[in-house]
Amino acid sequence: MKWSAVTSLLFHLDKERIQHFLSRMKAILVLASSLAFSFSHVLAQDSTAAKPATAVATNTVSGKQPAAATGTGSSTNKPDIKELIKGPGFTNDSLIAMVKISPTLWAGMFEVTQEQYQKVMGSNPSDFRGDHNPVDSVSWNDAQGFCAKLTDVEKKADMLPEGFEYALPTQAQWETLMDGADVKDAVTSLDSSRTGTARVGSLKPNSLNLYDTRGNVWEFCMDPEDKPYRVLRGGAWDTFIDINIRPEFRWYSNGPDDRKNVYGFRCVLVPATAK
Repeated sequence: MKWSAVTSLLFHLDKERIQHFLSRMKAILVLASSLAFSFSHVLAQDSTAAKPATAVATNTVSGKQPAAATGTGSSTNKPDIKELIKGPGFTNDSLIAMVKISPTLWAGMFEVTQEQYQKVMGSNPSDFRGDHNPVDSVSWNDAQGFCAKLTDVEKKADMLPEGFEYALPTQAQWETLMDGADVKDAVTSLDSSRTGTARVGSLKPNSLNLYDTRGNVWEFCMDPEDKPYRVLRGGAWDTFIDINIRPEFRWYSNGPDDRKNVYGFRCVLVPATAK
């Protein structure tokens, strides 16, 4: 056999092997692609089908949470509010973490945030924008309106304890809620000048596991309604005079419709008053 014929035969054999090899690789790739698609399809179904209806207890604002707190976002698998209120705290349907202070008093772990205000009221009047910053530039009437609407929202969601309502704290209740709050954990301008509010819960809580009971925004109180002013307590982000941050100090607004970017509020859950 001539050498040229030998090389031609070898080339022909190599070509057949190469084609056979490529055919097998193509089949393997098709099989792998099919398996990958099936696996990804299963994962996609799993990621959307089995999500729990109950919201995580962690408050979405800062990751802090009251022990045994649970909120809801759907009527499916909704926890029983009668059971939730037996614990030290819970997160309501509007994602507001409530801490039990006594059998008849729960308090917002944080000042009402802009995200929560927007969710309930459908607007955000704040000067210092940030979902997890306290709502600011609200009046006493605005805060009262929020509490009333929040009560309705939570009642419709079956997340309102029977016989209770959301409200502003009285001054006596606020003094209880402020307990143990250290001025070093208050968002103020005492040590360095600030230009606006800070994310709620950015500093340490007080002895009741409540945040920003001093500083960040002045908090409206319920009483007195029979005066031409409204009382706020706790100091704010721009407070730079020591006496103004003292627990006993009171700030007075120019009536129930006065709005300033140092005004905010915190909700409490208390026995409903006769209307």
